[in-house]
Amino acid sequence: MRLHSLACAVLWAWCWTDVSALASEWSVAGVMVTPSGILADGTLSISGDGKILSVGPSASAQPSTSPVKLSGVILPGFIDLHDHLTWNIQPRWLPGRKFNNRYEWQDSAEYDRLLNNPHYAAMPAVACEAEIYAEIKALAGGATSVLGGLLSSDKTSENHKCVAGLARNLDTDSGFLQQQPVFDDKCPTVRPETDRKILDVVDNEVFPLELTHERFEYLLCALDHKTLRGLVVHLAEGANTDSAAHREYSMLSKEVLLAPVIGKPKPIPIPRDGLALVHGTALRDADFLGMKDSNVGLIWSPRSNDELYGSTTNIAAARLAKVDIAIAPDWSPSGSAGMLQEMGYAFRHYGVSSDELVAMATSTPAKLVRISDYIGALAPGQFADFVALNVAIDTTRPTPLDPVVKATPANVSLVVVGGQAVYGDKNLLQQLLPPGAVTSELKVCGADKLVNLSGTGAEAHGWTLDDVKAHLKQALEALGTSLTDIECD
Repeated sequence: MRLHSLACAVLWAWCWTDVSALASEWSVAGVMVTPSGILADGTLSISGDGKILSVGPSASAQPSTSPVKLSGVILPGFIDLHDHLTWNIQPRWLPGRKFNNRYEWQDSAEYDRLLNNPHYAAMPAVACEAEIYAEIKALAGGATSVLGGLLSSDKTSENHKCVAGLARNLDTDSGFLQQQPVFDDKCPTVRPETDRKILDVVDNEVFPLELTHERFEYLLCALDHKTLRGLVVHLAEGANTDSAAHREYSMLSKEVLLAPVIGKPKPIPIPRDGLALVHGTALRDADFLGMKDSNVGLIWSPRSNDELYGSTTNIAAARLAKVDIAIAPDWSPSGSAGMLQEMGYAFRHYGVSSDELVAMATSTPAKLVRISDYIGALAPGQFADFVALNVAIDTTRPTPLDPVVKATPANVSLVVVGGQAVYGDKNLLQQLLPPGAVTSELKVCGADKLVNLSGTGAEAHGWTLDDVKAHLKQALEALGTSLTDIECD
């Protein structure tokens, strides 16, 4: 992540005279969603190392620079714990029928023809461009952190260059750690030739039961010792009546969540803090109680579930069991293009309250993978990851955050990651960035936006956003498909 100071970016008109006279911080002011509630007039100060110095009422704030006034509302950046980023360059997939489980649609000729074959045929040539474009889509939906992009254990590799500088990649480039995690000598040894190392704070596994026994054992041990903060696994994905999908949870529960005790008729729950299950559409009431007993969280992706299976996870039962629930878009072919769009879908179709949805996108995912000491709230000491939405907030109303979940990407006026402005309204970003910043213009849902490509894989290759899109279009059209635009809903 880029952690250089933005003091000159905010006050660039004076920077040439005496840089040393400037404080190494900048600040924003406006309506803010904080852990203690909504501040109708707050000021947030950001240090030169990209962390929040202070947040509080503007009347009592004493920032060292004049705050940048932001209209609308300022929220913690959205945390996307369930995505498949490089697939998000492709158009929506509308199969016209529902499936019993993920194995059924993954085995269909239609999926192979429209998504799977083009994806794997294109990736050798345009993997970097796909990652860059997908992360810009994520920023357009208000996400500051993502999971499920390109991976690399080599910080000098091509893949690592491609994930640098835009969204915060929790599984490979979080920016939280001084160095890459090392093997925990208290845990079982895994085979380096077949099992990749832990790359960062969160490990993402599509189907954990396909892992080698040694690898899965090591991940759980690393989770227990906090060498690994979070382990996200896809599980029990299918129709709510599908026995095969449900069996995945039964197997996981028996092997990972329960321990037999001599002399007791039933096994006892094993605490698995940091473990979070994605989908869980086939889970039953008793399963959610078991998850709660083991401190296992849930990541909910309703739109993709509805599109593929005709129903989604029993959120009412999960709530009743007091399971912690985060929300995430899955991928844009059958899910949503971004976090904001997925929040809107859940609000419209499932009646989840706006304040709960904001928590599902910010503080709850941070809690699930145990990174709430880094991100997830507008609070001192946290990394300055936040999003500003240009929507009218009436703090006198009983549901003041409804405009947030009714917003579209057109309303995303500013996205800041680690104290750095990376995306937002063209006019606003031009004020915040220093002369010489590498930027590209784009139009999203009819609004003029700008993305800061300084320090990214695009700058490393000398690409503009138009270059990235041209490479992707050429590759996809040669395979009989097309590059999707950033969807509004």
